[in-house]
Amino acid sequence: MKRAISFILISVLLFISLFSLASCAKNKSDESDKLKYYCTFDNIFTEMIEKYNKYCLKNYDESYQIEIIKFENESDMTTKISTEIMTGGGPDIVSLDQKLPFEKLIDNNSFADIDEMMKQYDCDLDFRNYNPTVMNCGVYNGKRCIIPIFYSPNIFITTQEILGDYNFSRGRLDFEKLWSGVEKNNSEYSLFGDKKLNSRLMYYFINQYVDFQNKEFDFKSQEFSNELDFIYKLLKNDNTDENVYYSVVGNDVCMFSTPQSMFGGSIQSMSSCCYYINSSGKTPVIVPNYNKTYEAYVQCGFAVNDKSNKKDKILAFAEYVLSEDVQKYWCGISENKEFGGTNVLALPVNNVAFEDSITYAEQNNNDEESLDSADTKMLKDYLEIINNIDDCMIYNYADYEETYYNSSVIGEIVNKYLAGDISKELFISQITSATEFYLTE
Repeated sequence: MKRAISFILISVLLFISLFSLASCAKNKSDESDKLKYYCTFDNIFTEMIEKYNKYCLKNYDESYQIEIIKFENESDMTTKISTEIMTGGGPDIVSLDQKLPFEKLIDNNSFADIDEMMKQYDCDLDFRNYNPTVMNCGVYNGKRCIIPIFYSPNIFITTQEILGDYNFSRGRLDFEKLWSGVEKNNSEYSLFGDKKLNSRLMYYFINQYVDFQNKEFDFKSQEFSNELDFIYKLLKNDNTDENVYYSVVGNDVCMFSTPQSMFGGSIQSMSSCCYYINSSGKTPVIVPNYNKTYEAYVQCGFAVNDKSNKKDKILAFAEYVLSEDVQKYWCGISENKEFGGTNVLALPVNNVAFEDSITYAEQNNNDEESLDSADTKMLKDYLEIINNIDDCMIYNYADYEETYYNSSVIGEIVNKYLAGDISKELFISQITSATEFYLTE
């Protein structure tokens, strides 16, 4: 445990010190006039940048373009950031999928206040035209540190038949009720068809008891202890075979799937998912993830290096990715249908683009006459959940175990507990110490 705490200390202090040093250094001109973005592999954000760079040639000039600088591994990228940030350099844009201690960087004022940037450069963006709950998840202590671009409700997909097999009624994921149904069923089961998705649920459960913004957590409560018992039993007794492909319909059935593991979370792709499940003779059902509220998560978003000397050009990129046409394109409703990746990004934050995505799905469904009453009910449930979202987290659930806190602060402890190497009491004690250190040091 001492070794784990030392690693956390070194890692956190490294990032804090590097970004702090940047505040004392003067901005230096880069060899390239372009904005810089660092990554280790191509992702949806780099695809957006590549399209934006083409847009710049028609609407701005090359100085507005974003240079994508790729590294062979995350360690090399971190070293490069460390070297440059000390002299006031580094990437101008940081995406949320990068494994950085965002909570610490926000506390340390390493990210620019977007609202202040907009005032300084007379930006026309009006955040009242975007989903308020999602956009406000990027606001910390009155400063808009993060710009969400796309989001998804935090839900799972299953069937009424599966729920019936385990005596589990519609509603939020409840570990105690689900375990009770598993015990009565007395048979082998697979939760998600993937052990990684099982552990992801464990990390999510733990994070529900941590308030990063207010630096509070509650691992020693009776509620946490009781819930921990049930989720541990569910995960330990899972019989998933990694060599088998599972689905909520078919021969090898898992209890739940994420929208992204099926057709995606966009309105149109959820329609396809509904039709697919129903055509298999099953009744599709949505189950919200373990949470006391309806929650969403940011699928794609970014922050701005406070020491960037190109903030006006970063705002041009923000206006582009938040524009109605671009938002429509990435959720698969572009008029020319050139983009078929409707399973990549779910819901646009732009209100007009979101409403148009609903209209687009309804028109397509009416043309195809593919939806029956069961499909329609699931879609209505989906829209009802979306309309009642009252919380949003900045991290994509699809990569939740890869966040800095989950991977570098509590990851080793969670792995030991799930492997049966440490007791429940020791597990709670160790994540308590590690979390307290991360939040307060």
